[in-house]
Amino acid sequence: MRRIQGRLIVAVMTMAALSSFAQAKGPRFDLEGTVWEREARQCGVSPYLLYAIALKESKRLTGSDTAAPSAFALNNPVYKGRIIGSYSEARSELKRYLAASRLTDVGIMQVNVRWNGERVANPEQLLDLQTNVRVGASVLCDAIKRYPGDIELAIGSYHTPNPEKQQDAKQYGRDVLKIWKRLILLKE
Repeated sequence: MRRIQGRLIVAVMTMAALSSFAQAKGPRFDLEGTVWEREARQCGVSPYLLYAIALKESKRLTGSDTAAPSAFALNNPVYKGRIIGSYSEARSELKRYLAASRLTDVGIMQVNVRWNGERVANPEQLLDLQTNVRVGASVLCDAIKRYPGDIELAIGSYHTPNPEKQQDAKQYGRDVLKIWKRLILLKE
């Protein structure tokens, strides 16, 4: 089952690969019927916004001018960011990362275990694409509720919820919105 799931994730990632900052010419980029569309409904955000956050959080190059988010990305202050190629390797590495620091970001949406780990029964569940996107969408929805009049800050607090770092959060929000706009162009 995990092998099939891993292949499915790779297939989805490959199909979703897009020009990271190229002109909006070429094949149409469509998230209809995907986990991105389903989970975006939690609070009525664009699935392309969720995908833009995933690109910002876990981008890996898939070609000379293409990028896609990575389902098996891990990051923490001790081991830093790493893109891992398989579920079994990510599962093993996750144990090592968590032993070093609970401030570990997991998966495609880089869900932080320390701050959002209670949203799952076990941090390993965050290696599942659907679970990770569901939790990431929930974190974003909560941020939008906290900052209803400031979408940059809401998106930015997904990554940096510390009130003392609001300028960093706003910059992150601007970066994600730029990616989102490019994705919208690819959609059309």
